[in-house]
Amino acid sequence: MVDVHPSGYAEILLRVLAISGYGLWIWLGMGLALGMERIGRCDMRMPLILGTALVGAGLLLVRLRPPATSDWYGWPPGRSRGASRAALMALVTFLPVLLVIILDDGHGHTPAMRLAGVALMLCSLVSLVYTAYRYRSRLSPGLQRVSSSLPVSRLVTAWYGGGLWLWLCTMAQGGLEPPHSVYPWILLLLALALLLGLLEGLRWQSLGAPHGAGSSDMDMRNVPPARFVAAIFIYVLPCAALLLTERFGGGLLAAAVAVPSCLLGKMLEQRVYETALAGELLAAG
Repeated sequence: MVDVHPSGYAEILLRVLAISGYGLWIWLGMGLALGMERIGRCDMRMPLILGTALVGAGLLLVRLRPPATSDWYGWPPGRSRGASRAALMALVTFLPVLLVIILDDGHGHTPAMRLAGVALMLCSLVSLVYTAYRYRSRLSPGLQRVSSSLPVSRLVTAWYGGGLWLWLCTMAQGGLEPPHSVYPWILLLLALALLLGLLEGLRWQSLGAPHGAGSSDMDMRNVPPARFVAAIFIYVLPCAALLLTERFGGGLLAAAVAVPSCLLGKMLEQRVYETALAGELLAAG
């Protein structure tokens, strides 16, 4: 059983970057599995390298040894000489990336390239879900109950954040080629934002239920104001940028606003949530 301590902002940033990187890999794996060579004018190599850099940011947690260790890969810094199963799974996920780079000879997609895309997608999914389940399995039964939606929430967070990063890469390389429209892509990201908002709302409702005297609704007086500020950065600003892009253009500027806004919001929200989770543990004790 692990202790719950609020993580520092630097540690949370590395985790959010890594989750976004896995989401970017999932998008690319799906595209490669479907035989896509490009996304609009965006070459696959740029988002692939970007995703590798973002996922690599999470591996820095093993070396930085932050004061509030969150067991991101189940490899507590300074407590174990050998890598854990979660850490090994994270390292194995880099193998499909290397395979895609080796097979990408510029002559179209072969069946081997499609299989590499499937492997990249599946390895990213498994690593994301496994780290979430492993973290929950080491919590107390009460905290396991209030964090039951964590694996699904982390997965949708990865899809949403990775989608925003992919949108930024696409816009940076010239956007979508005619006759393709950004409208379906915008609708998909808006749907993911809505789904993520619902899941995060359920997480906070579960956390606040014990204080509601049997009520299933969370007492709004117990909701930290910082959570609403985080929601503005995670959902309102990126979604507004998406909608304004379809109506007025300027996709690169909008993407450049949406991506850091989502990062900042997830950092703030996770910090507030971990603080509330630690308070839940103290109240239960």
